[in-house]
Amino acid sequence: MDAIEQLEPITAAKRMAEIRVAWRIAGRFDQMGHPVFAGLWHPDNAYNRCMLETLVEVGNEVYGAGSHWLEEREA
Repeated sequence: MDAIEQLEPITAAKRMAEIRVAWRIAGRFDQMGHPVFAGLWHPDNAYNRCMLETLVEVGNEVYGAGSHWLEEREA
């Protein structure tokens, strides 16, 4: 069974959550001097989580440990 087949239907009782791969943009700072981070939010489901965890792993291999991470939030 692949990740798409494992998806559960969304019911009113379930809370919507989102996940994203986040990373710091090297050398970029906002007007307050804080580092700029990037990422795009996706619905948290088995397929998206699998894909984003893979991106985190690859990003950390290429750019160094801790350069990419997974974030979660309530939608």
